[in-house]
Amino acid sequence: MKYIREKNGTREIVERRRHSRAYVVSAGIKWAFCIGILILSVLLFRFLDKKLNDGKIVDKLINGSNKDTSAVKNTEEITPAEPETEEKPKLSVCLDPGHGGMDPGCDYDGRIESEDNWKLALALKKEFENAGIEVIMTREDNDTKVFLKDRVAIANASGADYFISLHRNKGDGYGVETWMTANAGEATETLTQNVHNAIVDAQVQRDRGIKTGTETGEGSDYYVIGNTTMPACLIEFGFINNAEDNRLYDANLEGYAKAIAQAVQNTYQELGDTDHLKKNKKDGGEKSGENDLSHGKRLEYPAIDNVSALSGENLDWGQGSNVDELNRPTGSLSYQEKFKDYTSDFIIPTTDKKIYLTLDEGYEYGCTPSILATLKEKNVQAVFFVTKPYAEKDPDLVRQIIDDGHILGNHSVTHPSKGLCSQTIEEQTQEVMGMHDYIKQNFDYDMFLFRFPAGKFSEQSLAVLNNCGYRGVFWSFAYLDYDVENQPDEAESLQKMIDRLHPGAIYLLHAESWTNTNVLGAFIDRAREAGYEFASYAETLNQ
Repeated sequence: MKYIREKNGTREIVERRRHSRAYVVSAGIKWAFCIGILILSVLLFRFLDKKLNDGKIVDKLINGSNKDTSAVKNTEEITPAEPETEEKPKLSVCLDPGHGGMDPGCDYDGRIESEDNWKLALALKKEFENAGIEVIMTREDNDTKVFLKDRVAIANASGADYFISLHRNKGDGYGVETWMTANAGEATETLTQNVHNAIVDAQVQRDRGIKTGTETGEGSDYYVIGNTTMPACLIEFGFINNAEDNRLYDANLEGYAKAIAQAVQNTYQELGDTDHLKKNKKDGGEKSGENDLSHGKRLEYPAIDNVSALSGENLDWGQGSNVDELNRPTGSLSYQEKFKDYTSDFIIPTTDKKIYLTLDEGYEYGCTPSILATLKEKNVQAVFFVTKPYAEKDPDLVRQIIDDGHILGNHSVTHPSKGLCSQTIEEQTQEVMGMHDYIKQNFDYDMFLFRFPAGKFSEQSLAVLNNCGYRGVFWSFAYLDYDVENQPDEAESLQKMIDRLHPGAIYLLHAESWTNTNVLGAFIDRAREAGYEFASYAETLNQ
């Protein structure tokens, strides 16, 4: 390359010479050496800094001669290191403002229970946090409905020390009452007594006392306090249709919050950490109540309002043939998600290899005694859905079903062929509760599971069932086994049952089928060989 250079007042054209290869290599080595020295210096400084353990190596190098390092050294040698302390566990409370959103609770003259519960919950949350207590809320606003099973799931997942549910009453009465489970242990009793007494001291119109069970009797518990794993209580803060209860509630809102917060702190000081108190129930705790179904079970669900406004469109259930990677019917999964806000199961949403065996009893064909014998031999619990005519005609078999430890399910009074959704809301309610009342009166048994006749239902029907305190049970496996004059081949039927095994399966078999009766034992054995467990349907109620 050529360029013009000026030298001694004259200009001349010169040609730029390229550096030789040796020159370039030599320059590269010099630069690499300089960079290497720089990196080594940085590493050395970091090493020395770590050794001195104070991060001030530069200051020490620059100002070290002006400081009395011996004094520093002596101080470091004499002053012991501060011991590491473990952070003490923090007291935590799960606070449950009852109702909310589309579930307002009780109301009177424009006053709504869910709003009162929410106001008190906010005041109590503030008092708890001011006292250094961690608060877990089962709902974060007053516009969202949180189902009971979700409230329980939130509480149990939080690992809170205590659970307190806030409510208000309505009816012919007045005053404040506090509820605990019928089989409560010492921890729950202590919490409930401390909280209740503190509220009474803060001024109430009437002390209605501490109660157990529910308004319907001591044979059941309110769902949220019956299924949470920590000491729990439910407070009814006066009657919303009583003017004096309302006046006291408004005037003492802050006082109630302070009283409850102090009662919780007193309980914690008295009992200490509650990890060892989880599931502290009398007579074996939750598990014994769950397994003892000799008198059935009572379920409590928030009431669904404006049932008549919901869709009455008839939906004819069938699980379909498409499956996912776990062999679960996609139709069942889809409907389980679509109707998740209602108390019905189309499949149990789990990946555990569990089967829930159910049998429909529209009429007796001589098969049930053999089926019961097989189930007893194989130690399997099933759900038998019976109609009122069946129970009237075969009471001994109904009693045997109960006595053998199986669940007796409600299959309606008349088994309408067009389904419940073809009836009025009042007629649908009677189909469910008429059967319930008959079994209760004649067998002292509270039914809690319902199978829709012919699998026909509507969104409105699901809401009716919810308001009756029932859980609906559809199915994720069924086949044409109910025609007693045209029974399917036993070998083919058994293989079909095995081929369609899937996690969370709800198997529907008709108990008038001799094919089912003859292959039932082999099906149980083959399913177990495939790694499946026959589980109790009662265990699904908290999922």
